[in-house]
Amino acid sequence: MSSLLEHYKVLGVSVGAGIADVTSSYKRLCRLYHPDISSDPESEEQMKRINIAYSALRDKLRREAAFRDRNAYMRQARRYPGADARTYGSEARKANTEAEKDAYAVLHDYFKAINAFDYSGAYKYLSNYDKRHISLESFIEWRKSVSRLYPMREFNIRGGNAASSVTFNDGKAISARRFRVAITEENFDEGATHSGDVEKLVINENGLWKVFLGYSSVADLTKAFDERFEAKWKRDIAKRWEDYYSSLYPEYNMLCLSGMRKAMSREMYRQKRFGGAMTFAAISIKAGGVKGAGQEELLRSAAKTICGALRETDISAYVGDGVFAMLLVELRKKNAEDIVSRLADKIRKNAGPLLGMKAEIKYTFESWSGSSHADVEAVNRILTKFHKKV
Repeated sequence: MSSLLEHYKVLGVSVGAGIADVTSSYKRLCRLYHPDISSDPESEEQMKRINIAYSALRDKLRREAAFRDRNAYMRQARRYPGADARTYGSEARKANTEAEKDAYAVLHDYFKAINAFDYSGAYKYLSNYDKRHISLESFIEWRKSVSRLYPMREFNIRGGNAASSVTFNDGKAISARRFRVAITEENFDEGATHSGDVEKLVINENGLWKVFLGYSSVADLTKAFDERFEAKWKRDIAKRWEDYYSSLYPEYNMLCLSGMRKAMSREMYRQKRFGGAMTFAAISIKAGGVKGAGQEELLRSAAKTICGALRETDISAYVGDGVFAMLLVELRKKNAEDIVSRLADKIRKNAGPLLGMKAEIKYTFESWSGSSHADVEAVNRILTKFHKKV
C-alpha cells in the first residue's frame, strides 16, 4: 500500500484533509480495531494498515508544514558576510578590488534573496539578457520547484579573482567575473545534507554588475534543472541500496547494529521535531546449554518471530550475543509491556525444543511521549543491562 489515496481511504478522510482530521480519525479507528479492544480476528491486520496509513499521512503533512516554516528554523540565526568582509592580499590586486567587490556584492545579495525565498527580489539582480528570455513569473515558479527539491541551508561565495568576458550572439562582448559558490542543501533529515559547487558569472552591463544565468528560454532553464534532478535521483538510489546492504544482518533478515543506529537517528529526529510516542525494547535469549547449530537455529527462529510480529513502521535489529533490539513507533508505555511480554512468550513457544532446561528469555524497554524525547543515551541505558551499546 504505497498510494496516498489508499492511505486517505483507509483512515476514512477526504483527500487533502489536515493533520487534525487525520489524527482524529486515527484515534477513532484505534478504539474500534485495536487488538486489545476488538475481538475481531482481522483486527490486528486492520490495525497494521491503519498505523501505516497514519504514519505516512502524518509524515507528509508535518513535512509540508515544516517546509513552510523552515525559513525561521534554518535561517533565523544565519549571518552571511557582505562584500566589505572580503580581504585582499597584495597591492597588485587592489587596482581590481573595487570591480570585484561590486560583482561579489551583487552575487551575494542574489543568493541571500533566494535563501530568504524572496524570488522577486532575486530577479532584479539578473542580467538584461536573462530578463529578455525569462519572465518574473517563470523565474519564481522555477525557483519554487528548485527549493522544494534542494532547500538551501547556507552558501559561501569563493573565487572572483580572474576577469573574463562573455560574447553574445550579436557579437557584443561584455566584461564578466567568474565566481564559485559552495551551497549546502538540506532536506529535513540529519542524514540528507550534502554540499556542492556551482559556477556563476556576473557581467557588467552599462557600468552595473548583474548575475548572468545564460539561458535562452524557460525550456533550457527547466532542462538544466531536470538533468540535475535526475543525476541526484540516481545518486540517492545508489546510496540507499549501498546503505541498505551495508546495514543488513542477512542471516536474520534484519538490521545489524550500524543499521539500527542510522534508522534510530532518523526516527529520533522526527520524534523530537514532530512529537509522538516511541518505545525501545531489547530481548535477550540464552538457550540454556544448547550450542553450535542449535543456538543458531534458535536465534533464526527468534528473528523470524520478531519480524513477523512487528509492524512495517517498526525497526528491529540483531545486536549480537543473542540480543535483539526493537524500536516501536507510536507505541505508548501502557501498551509496551504487554506487547513486549507477549512477544517474548511467542518466541519461547515457537522455539520449542530448541530451548534448553536452563533457557532464559529476558526483556526490558522504555517509552517516550509528549515532552520526553528519545536519545542515544537512553537507548544505551537499556542495552547496558545486556552489556551492549549502540
